[in-house]
Amino acid sequence: MAGRKAEYGSGPLFKAAGIVYGVMIGDALLVLANVLVVLLPLLLGLVGPAALLGFVLLGPSVVASCYAFNRLLAGEDSGVFHDFVKSYRSNFGRAVVVWLPYLLLLGVIAFNLAVLPGGAANPGQIAARIGLLGLAIMVCTAALNAMLLLSRFTFRTRDLYRLSLYSLGAQRRVSFGNAGILFVTFFVLLMTTVWLILFVAGLVVYLLCLNSRPLLEVIEDRFTAPA
Repeated sequence: MAGRKAEYGSGPLFKAAGIVYGVMIGDALLVLANVLVVLLPLLLGLVGPAALLGFVLLGPSVVASCYAFNRLLAGEDSGVFHDFVKSYRSNFGRAVVVWLPYLLLLGVIAFNLAVLPGGAANPGQIAARIGLLGLAIMVCTAALNAMLLLSRFTFRTRDLYRLSLYSLGAQRRVSFGNAGILFVTFFVLLMTTVWLILFVAGLVVYLLCLNSRPLLEVIEDRFTAPA
């Protein structure tokens, strides 16, 4: 007796196409949700701390993207657009609250980098720049952990902060992987143009979600009660 024919939409090429399409939709939504990052400095000429205003909405959009992409990875999505909008609406307030301390810390690091003298021959200044850049990558990785956890669980805000830091050491492979993805992204943008982020933002967040799946599994096993 002949085996059953594969169901429509179950082939690897179809699934790959669905992932590519989902990442493209997620990228477009990320860009639209963060249009103020571009418009505020251009239209109002904001510089320095005022320019951080445009980045406030980055937190909710990353949480929504993580929610949508994790459901896409698990094969449980109801459409990236639908999942993104659902998470953006339901988690907006908490995402802003959780994201703001990380954003302010990154702003302080950026300010210190900007005011450092430019003498490339000074070993102390080179070490300071490397140290600040390393700290910025660490803060970004911890912030990403918090956004991932917020997109999946309903922990209290202070517990999200603790777990975001706990995850840095407890899940070193995930942390180094995410830090590496962020570092490569920053390096490529530095060597080319920051406008490239408009086309790769969705892919970067998707790769971060893909790398972070073991972290979410460990947090679920250790810190959540069985259903």
